[in-house]
Amino acid sequence: MDTVLQEFQQKYQAWVEDSLEEFKAHQMDRIVRTYPFVSYPDVPWTPYVGEAKDHTFALVSSGGLYLKDSHEPFDTESIHGDASFRELPKTVRQEDVGIAHTHYDHSLAKEDINTVFPIHRFAELEQEGEIGALADTHYSFSYVNDVVPLVEESLPLLVEKLRQEQVTALFAVPV
Repeated sequence: MDTVLQEFQQKYQAWVEDSLEEFKAHQMDRIVRTYPFVSYPDVPWTPYVGEAKDHTFALVSSGGLYLKDSHEPFDTESIHGDASFRELPKTVRQEDVGIAHTHYDHSLAKEDINTVFPIHRFAELEQEGEIGALADTHYSFSYVNDVVPLVEESLPLLVEKLRQEQVTALFAVPV
């Protein structure tokens, strides 16, 4: 584990101890303001280059989306959140999707999943030739407070899956 994550883990453990009762009571105001965010001094961002027509796109949402008939919902009871992700096909339909995330209003997403996961809009862009391709597989996370398993386990796995599908542009949809 790198130094930044070690520092986070210490602050995070103290935050959990201080916040657990409020979390259980769904009193989020103070605990959200005191969360010990991770801050890396050097983030290796890769700037977008080229034309959209030259790229294969994938979507990743933090909306807590899962396939109702084949996935377990995300764990929404733990203060730590759920660092795992769910794979969603590019052919996903509104009625296939469940939402397991307790920190936003789901009403618009239940009407139109594209508000938190614009998969159908990207499919239209692919059909119109505006983007090169839309990957077959896309991804959703839910809320994550304990970022250590996210950084050490889930994200490397996600990156490997994106490489396998030869994704060259990732469209992130934060909720």
